[in-house]
Amino acid sequence: MRHSIKFKFFAAICAIAIAFVGVLTLLNVTLYDDYYLWQRERALQDTYEDILHASDEGNDALLNQIIQSEDTEGVRLTLVGSDGTVSYDSVLREQLTGIDSSQETLFYGLSVVESAFQAVDVDKMKKQGIDFVNVYDKKRSEEFLCLVGQMDSGYVVARIPFTYMEQNSTFNMFFLGISGGLTLIICMGLAFFVARHFTRPLIAIGNVANAMADLDFSKKYDGPVRDEIGQLGQSINRLSEHLEETIAELRRSNWKLGQEIKEKEKIDAMRQEFIVNVSHELKTPIALIQGYAEGLKEGIAETPEDRDYYCSTISDEAVRMNNLVMQLLSLSKLELGRETPNLSDVDLDELIGAAVEKTAVLSEGRSLKVQYTPCGLHAHTDDTMLSQVVDNYLTNAIRYTPEGGAVKIKAEQNSVGTTITVFNEGEGVSEDELPRLWEKFYRTDKARSRALGGSGVGLSIVKAMAEVLGGACGARNVEGGIEFWFTVPGTAVKVL
Repeated sequence: MRHSIKFKFFAAICAIAIAFVGVLTLLNVTLYDDYYLWQRERALQDTYEDILHASDEGNDALLNQIIQSEDTEGVRLTLVGSDGTVSYDSVLREQLTGIDSSQETLFYGLSVVESAFQAVDVDKMKKQGIDFVNVYDKKRSEEFLCLVGQMDSGYVVARIPFTYMEQNSTFNMFFLGISGGLTLIICMGLAFFVARHFTRPLIAIGNVANAMADLDFSKKYDGPVRDEIGQLGQSINRLSEHLEETIAELRRSNWKLGQEIKEKEKIDAMRQEFIVNVSHELKTPIALIQGYAEGLKEGIAETPEDRDYYCSTISDEAVRMNNLVMQLLSLSKLELGRETPNLSDVDLDELIGAAVEKTAVLSEGRSLKVQYTPCGLHAHTDDTMLSQVVDNYLTNAIRYTPEGGAVKIKAEQNSVGTTITVFNEGEGVSEDELPRLWEKFYRTDKARSRALGGSGVGLSIVKAMAEVLGGACGARNVEGGIEFWFTVPGTAVKVL
């Protein structure tokens, strides 16, 4: 709390207020009495000058001036003739009702006046006309500030009791204490509100800056923009927006770069895997061709039947290698976007029927039952690509269906287009392996797949064709086997 700007602001204002009241109190204690005494001397001197002017205008004017000075200034006056007679005294106003030099001499009865004349500096009074003296009245135990001044017909003694000045000083100190305390309390209250008013926007700006440091750009300064602090808050808001945009752009760039790196790593891994898989796929037929060719060269096949067997094996392996190479070329063209679909109106019953007839030798050789119910649908798509998809699905289904099992094909219209489904009986594929069926050279059972003649590229070609045609493909385990599907986008036409 001590280090908060609000506390420092509050403490600074309070310190200034305390210093101000302290200086005021110090000046009052050290200078007030002297200043007040000087003011009283000036008042006595002004009264003396007023008396001199009034004495030139006659006794009535003089008496009126004396009474006015006594009432307004609180001064006590005594007029003393040159012979020592008292013509007027404030204390004895009732006895001396007029100003007459023939009145009874009361000089010696007025101890204060007597003491004033005794203490006066005669030379100074002759030179300046007046002199100030302090007189102590033992009878009353009271001290007076007296002015003794010359007049044409005598002297005037004007006096003020120090008791008045002491009472005034005490009252002044008391009032100063009260007013100073109230001033401090008011200043502290004002300091609290002023500190809160001026530091609130700074604290708000600080909170925004702290949030920015934590990469949280949701906070904004929403205070007034009337002064430099408000302008600073708006600058912080703009800085926050720019930082948010810059960091977002950096994140997008980093994400894009990360994706590119991952894609490159994936492509590198796929390239390496492709090389390994192709090498592996070609290794067996090349080894067989080489072995049987060397056998023929060495004359191992002596009978016509053996030579025919050797030649047939070499031919079959060469055909397999050619098919693999052609499939890889086709897949590469599809993935590189070099294959453009040639769209036309395709009779699905005719296309699927041709595929069933083409694979009839394979299915009959394994005693499989291929079931297809005509759908009467026409689809707007590439005839060649769709035919290759159906051929791949059917060939795959025939290979993996247990001998004597069933393969079912159907085509139906739905909300996204036309979906062709090929089901084959069997054990199915584990859920973890289903997404990997579409990878190049992936086989669930490599030894069995190779024995059945599969290259591991057919489903990859199907997936590539789905992307080129804007459709989709997939596989799912169903009761009794597995089902592969391929969706052709667009509205199919029902032919009656």
